[in-house]
This record gives sequence, C-alpha cells and structure tokens, in this order.
Amino acid sequence: MDKYNERLIKSKAGVGNIIALVASIFLTLIGAILVILSPPLGVLIFSGGIALIVISKDGLRQELEFIITNGDIEVAKIIAKKKRKAVDLIQAEQISKMDKADSDKVKNDLSLGKIKTIKYIGKEPGENLVAIYEGEGDKQTLYILDFDEKCIDHMNQVLKVKSEIR
Repeated sequence: MDKYNERLIKSKAGVGNIIALVASIFLTLIGAILVILSPPLGVLIFSGGIALIVISKDGLRQELEFIITNGDIEVAKIIAKKKRKAVDLIQAEQISKMDKADSDKVKNDLSLGKIKTIKYIGKEPGENLVAIYEGEGDKQTLYILDFDEKCIDHMNQVLKVKSEIR
C-alpha cells in the first residue's frame, strides 16, 4: 500500500514579484500625470499600469506544497491559489540522510558552504525544519524543508536507518 502525505505552507513572495508590483505602480503614476499633459497617451499608460497591478499582485500570494509518496518528495509552488508549478522532486532512493536542520552536523555543513543548499521554507518557519541530504560526495544537495510531525513520521518509516530524527 502506498504511503501518502501532503503539507501546504505560505511562502515568501519572490523579489521579482515585488519589483513587478512596484514598477506597475510607478507606471500607473506616470500615466496619471500624463492624463493631464496628453490625455490619450496618459489614459492608455494609466490603464496598462492598472492592468499590470492586477496581474502582479497575484504573484505576491504564494504557497509551497510538499507531496510525499512512499518517501518521494514533490515540491510545488502555488501562486494565488490558481497556478501550480512543480519545482523539485526528491527521490527516496537518492536520499542519503535526514536530520533536524538545527543539528550541529547540518549547521556545520551550512557554514562550510561546500554543499549545494536549497531551502523550501514558509514565511514563518515552523518548529520542524528538516535537512535532507540527496546524493553522495561532490554531487550532494542539502534541502531544508518545513515539515510537520506527519511528514517526519512518514519519512522515518520510509528511510529507517538514514534518519537521524527520533
């Protein structure tokens, strides 16, 4: 029988999304000024700026979704509860170790900076930040994931001896 678990957390908006919103507000202000100087051009730019604000504000509401199936972790980004984009897939066979993100070993690996690190953390990181090592040697990747107790239990059942979390 397949084991399945899902976790959804609110995440931070990307810098690009914030810049797009600021630029569209700036464009709207320029359009408002141009309405006085050149009404046809001003109305066109003002309308375009409003449209861009509507489009770019949706990018500020983002969530991360972790779907765990038999130890395989699929990470997806959900934008404005409308658009889902798969971001990463961590296969259970490739996982070499799982530990708490605040353990001394993980902190040491992070401070050395030799391992490629990818963080999937919410706006307000939870209590159960987990470090998952994928691969071996020079091709190792360290994932920092914001899990809950159910996700940790699921991964402990699948990984068994590879998990340092008890």
